[in-house]
Amino acid sequence: MGGEGAQAVHPGSPYAGAALGARLHLLRPDPALLDPDFLAGQLRATGAGRRASSYASTTSRLDIRRVEVPRVPVEQQRELGAAFRRLAEYEAALSRAAVEARTLTRALTDALAAGTAGPA
Repeated sequence: MGGEGAQAVHPGSPYAGAALGARLHLLRPDPALLDPDFLAGQLRATGAGRRASSYASTTSRLDIRRVEVPRVPVEQQRELGAAFRRLAEYEAALSRAAVEARTLTRALTDALAAGTAGPA
């Protein structure tokens, strides 16, 4: 498992200025040298987590200092970063849809159980 929560935080993002908690890291790459979305995508990749994890008993933890990021030209990083960003946005949209689906399903289940709705 990679750094599932790794994301680039751009100005105006709801996460801009958020406080860091336990086991959270803030990386500030120079965008002229390293595209932030490219870095976030590389950190989210499952291979990065396998290569940079430390294991303690049955749990694993990503060691940010051990992550290896491929060295590619910054223009290619920007192209890949844009693709990583679109994938992250797609995943976020699917997560929101799943929450809405659970909410609707629970409401319909409650309505059926209470007798306020009947089977279709």
